[in-house]
Amino acid sequence: MLSKRNYYLILFSPIPVILVSLGVGRYPLHLMFKSFSLGETASFILFNIRLPRILLCALAGATLSVAGASLQSTLRNPLVSPYILGLSQGAAFGAALAMLLLPYSSYMIPILAFIFGFSAVILACSLARIRGGFSTVTVILAGVIVAAIFTALLSIVKFISDPYRLSGIVFWTMGGFYKASWDYLLLAAPGSVTGLTILFFLRWRLNVLSMGDEEAKLMGVNVYRERLLVLISATLACASVISVSGIVAWVGLIVPHIVRSLVGSDNKYLIPASAAFGASILVLTDDLCRSLFSFEIPISIVTTLVAAPYFIYLLRKVGGEWR
Repeated sequence: MLSKRNYYLILFSPIPVILVSLGVGRYPLHLMFKSFSLGETASFILFNIRLPRILLCALAGATLSVAGASLQSTLRNPLVSPYILGLSQGAAFGAALAMLLLPYSSYMIPILAFIFGFSAVILACSLARIRGGFSTVTVILAGVIVAAIFTALLSIVKFISDPYRLSGIVFWTMGGFYKASWDYLLLAAPGSVTGLTILFFLRWRLNVLSMGDEEAKLMGVNVYRERLLVLISATLACASVISVSGIVAWVGLIVPHIVRSLVGSDNKYLIPASAAFGASILVLTDDLCRSLFSFEIPISIVTTLVAAPYFIYLLRKVGGEWR
């Protein structure tokens, strides 16, 4: 049952989180906010470093969370995440290939990460297609196969890389927003926003798909077409943000479960709430990564350490049944 109080609290949570995060960091901008004056250095840090980074974090959190909620509904599996179809492995291979063959600062790194991540999912969908359609089981199995192939290819690239490039590849796969800029935000935004918009308008049909194939067909829904549209939209959105942030673990898997426990399973409300909650969570996590120590922690380390224990608690609470 929908809790409107929880729903609206979640929906507007990114606003205070973003405002507070602007003052978080080694440079004490919060002191200057009180006097309503910004010096030249503070203005540069605020508008060229922190603001694009926070906005990119929010976009990535919203994207991964909405994609996770959409895929869990359409594939009717609580363990599905945006990476189940080999997206992360394909993107990692593309980024590693670019780092091996091109300068580390090249903009081809996110471009190749996007191309190979998107291609991995297209390949998985092609392998899963049987007699003009595909089932949830074949999609997941095809994703496992494609992920294994790209993992092997990534291992080859690591094996032939020199130590300097190898360290860059490993660091990229752990995720982080340390290279965030307005250029990277503009690179990720078109695909991400397009995918999110499509998923937002499909959220009523996700309720139908979550009922099962037979029920959806009886209600006049073209299951294959709708499922493929959800898969492609989620992939487009996720590949766009992963290409500039690296792999951000667990967010797309765990955030929909948390939001579902707070606002219910109706995708009409679950999708917007997942976007807002995912954005808030990832911005706060990035605040920890960049301010907890004198060095920056890869974001996937923190998301895994926080999310994995909660997921264990969730499994014990629901007794193995997804509601």
